[in-house]
Amino acid sequence: MSLVSYDVSGSVARVTLNRPDNLNAVNAELTRGVGSALGRAVADPAVRVVVLDAEGRAFCAGADLKDPNTHSGDDLLAHLEPAEGGGLEAVAACPKPVVVAAQGWCVGAGVELVLAADIAVVAEDAKFFLPQVALGIVPGAGGMSRLLRKVGPTWAHRLVMLGEKVPAEVALRIGLVSEIVPRDALAQRAAEIAETLAAAPPAAQRLAKESLLQAADLPLAAALRVDQYRLFMLSDTAEKKERHAAFAAERSA
Repeated sequence: MSLVSYDVSGSVARVTLNRPDNLNAVNAELTRGVGSALGRAVADPAVRVVVLDAEGRAFCAGADLKDPNTHSGDDLLAHLEPAEGGGLEAVAACPKPVVVAAQGWCVGAGVELVLAADIAVVAEDAKFFLPQVALGIVPGAGGMSRLLRKVGPTWAHRLVMLGEKVPAEVALRIGLVSEIVPRDALAQRAAEIAETLAAAPPAAQRLAKESLLQAADLPLAAALRVDQYRLFMLSDTAEKKERHAAFAAERSA
């Protein structure tokens, strides 16, 4: 049985962690499966949005510490390097919008998968924990750099250095996640968000995502120039003209 399933419905690809008996703990096979699935979604022009979710009571329990190869050099390459099929970075590098739907424990790499997504909708029972420092390593797949950008230095230090566990309501308050829903509404809400994203012109979504990700690394003036350049790139497209005309007709109706 594959540790990662892939399914396409309309313009939405669903990538599902499918190792529930191990709480979807990450090993090389699983992370390469995620990388392969993301590659398929990127290559398919019919796919506009990716939903990343998981089977079972936990989204992801982090690295599989029962595997003796966990956190070896080769193991880290499998997780982190896109050239090696690394699924963790494949999520962050996906040019199409990625929605993560998480329930239960999100530990280590599970938190980093949440951080790599554009929109994170989580169940009320979701809990977040970065134990890497206590294990003698550091969160190297976004659990520091992306976390800092999401939640700021105070909470980043608490979560990384203290290994503080936080429930869904705290994660929402500090900006780690986008939305909380009841557990039985998680899949439906993720699907609704995906359909909303898919309804937008893909070129505009792609350029908006690029600007949002790059802006944090640029001085404000430079970021604004990039935004303006991308606005001009879209100003004469057929889809933009059609959308403007439809919006104007709707307003005048």
